[in-house]
Amino acid sequence: MKLKSIAAAVGLCLASLSVAHASDKTIYLTFDDGPIDATLGLLDALKDANIKATFFINAFHMYGEGDENEALAAVALQRLLDDGHILANHSYDHMLHNCTDGVQSGAVYCNQVGLWPVKSYQDAATDFTYFVTNTAKVVEIIPNAASYPNNKMTKLARLPYTNGWRVSSKLKGDGLCATSDTVPPWDPAFACTAETSTNSSQVAVQIQNMLAESDYKIFGWDFDWGPEDWGVAFPAESMADGVELVDKINQVINTCAGTTMNPLNSRTQNLDCSDGLHDGKVVILTHDFLFENAHRGQGATINLPKIKRFVEEAQRQGYRFDTLDNYAPAWQDQHDYQQPDFVSYQDKIYSLVQAHFSQSNWQPNQTPALWKNEK
Repeated sequence: MKLKSIAAAVGLCLASLSVAHASDKTIYLTFDDGPIDATLGLLDALKDANIKATFFINAFHMYGEGDENEALAAVALQRLLDDGHILANHSYDHMLHNCTDGVQSGAVYCNQVGLWPVKSYQDAATDFTYFVTNTAKVVEIIPNAASYPNNKMTKLARLPYTNGWRVSSKLKGDGLCATSDTVPPWDPAFACTAETSTNSSQVAVQIQNMLAESDYKIFGWDFDWGPEDWGVAFPAESMADGVELVDKINQVINTCAGTTMNPLNSRTQNLDCSDGLHDGKVVILTHDFLFENAHRGQGATINLPKIKRFVEEAQRQGYRFDTLDNYAPAWQDQHDYQQPDFVSYQDKIYSLVQAHFSQSNWQPNQTPALWKNEK
């Protein structure tokens, strides 16, 4: 009788732990479009806040092709890896090879004409190779880059301009109006619906599928931590801070925010959050260049201190911070798994098929009766 009582108590304890874990609120802070010189200041701020982040990088910055302050980009990349942050793939050149008049192309030209999200995707097979090139260019700069366990350049991706997802068999969706075929998406003449989409956005859908078939997980975002007003002289100086930022996060958590997000080109019109994997999670998008003192404003002076204030306020309100390789918690042995649990194992995500108490030799890739590989 005593043994039965102990067993029951243990079972209740394990069940409560499972419920507590399922109700965790997790923020995934992600930075796009580095590494640049400003990334070094970001790394200092993240260290001070004692959190790790995920960086979706474009390696052309390390070759001086990104038209940013990027002389220290390679130094920043090395430190990013050494500090344990996650390195993820955002294509080699942010698809700026497709920003062209037939003679000129690339970042300098595109910044001059302001046509970044116009015809950004043109040929799926060609544009896909810029993700492959991105990985190769990192290795050119850091020959032992593949030896870093936090280098996820061949496992995690985000498409430029595009709030697209390929995380599980259900948690997927497309930015069907992310890029335009004619005028920039912020132009009043831009018209798009999920039904009509754009040719450029449809090519991006093909690339997402190709990446997913190559075992990538593709992540969009639930909240864009950017300037409140891009139209002012110094947009980097208009970003939310501390309590205000956490209040905004509280408004989007568990809402499948991508389906209703504004502006239209940030939306994931067909995102499906119904399998539970997205519950309690918020992926935040921001950009390295918003944290430097340069032509966009005093981003380093004003915004770097906001990181620690934001982290402290979010933690006070019950959030924890993690990186996207842990979007599902790591599989453990000697653990009670109940529906609707998900785990990550060897850079793949698995959903629970049958409730069980795991054993050391029951790894998800070896037990299809217990776990389903989510593709």
